Amino acid sequence: MRSFSAGNFGNTDDPWFRVGNINVTTTIAFVGIGIVGLLVWMIEGPSRSISQNFWLFGEAFRGFEGVGTAGGGQIWRIFTWPMFHEAGARVFWVILMFAIFFMLGSQLEAKMGRKVYTSFIATLIVVPSILVTLIQIGVPMQGAVGGLRFVELGVLIGFGLAFPEAVFFFGIPARFLAAGIVVIEFIQTVADRNTLGLVFGFLLVATALLAIRAFGHAPDDQWIPLIPVPANLGGTAAPKAAKKSGGPNLSRPSRKRAKSNLSVVPPTDPVQDDLNDMEIDSLLDQVANEGLDSLTKDQRKRLEQHSKRLRKRDEGK
Repeated sequence: MRSFSAGNFGNTDDPWFRVGNINVTTTIAFVGIGIVGLLVWMIEGPSRSISQNFWLFGEAFRGFEGVGTAGGGQIWRIFTWPMFHEAGARVFWVILMFAIFFMLGSQLEAKMGRKVYTSFIATLIVVPSILVTLIQIGVPMQGAVGGLRFVELGVLIGFGLAFPEAVFFFGIPARFLAAGIVVIEFIQTVADRNTLGLVFGFLLVATALLAIRAFGHAPDDQWIPLIPVPANLGGTAAPKAAKKSGGPNLSRPSRKRAKSNLSVVPPTDPVQDDLNDMEIDSLLDQVANEGLDSLTKDQRKRLEQHSKRLRKRDEGK
């Protein structure tokens, strides 16, 4: 697994904004929301008089009155369920969950780019919520869903697919660990008789698999169906199967279009031709496959500098 240090505190290349020395990324923002939720959870006590207004509910569960999956018209629950932790949560496990979510989420966000990663997180929150709400209308279920636990599960699944070479302690591959935690999660929901949580868990796992593939970060997992997602939401066009050599499978017209969009023309200096072609073609292949948001700040800067240098050279002719 890639090393993780204090230097990775947020995606330093592309934060939404900064607060002092902290780069506020989507991952940092969700951890911050979780910490605020933890403070409210501590203050409100066992009554959970605040938290229960934000969870997704089925029928009566652990002493709380069933109000319907979306709260009987309280549509905000579809979006707010991750904010506050479940009634039976333990502080130690909640804090550990924050740490894991931060470490994995930061690296996944750095790889996907903030916009695509935010689209991925939003999909994990909204899609399973809407589906379980529709199911609940016809098939009432007992249970509740709340807290970052399920979002963290989706991030773990996404991380395992986006970093197929990553391993955790004892050399366990990330995707195997994700599969194991999914099984443990389902065992826990069955033991709790949390039918709503069980169905929601299945829907979230399916959503995470489909979303990470749709957003272009599970290219080697052809067994996952590819669902087209609009580019403005972070999706990419359905890619062709990768060649066995591992190289990109782009046609020449595709490369020419990508180069045209970035105002890059072929270099005329024969000494630099081979070097520039290799570097620029590699970056343009990445743009064509994953979009401009997949480039780091330094990569964008190299493309811009190369384009300016070529324009100046042409003007001097």
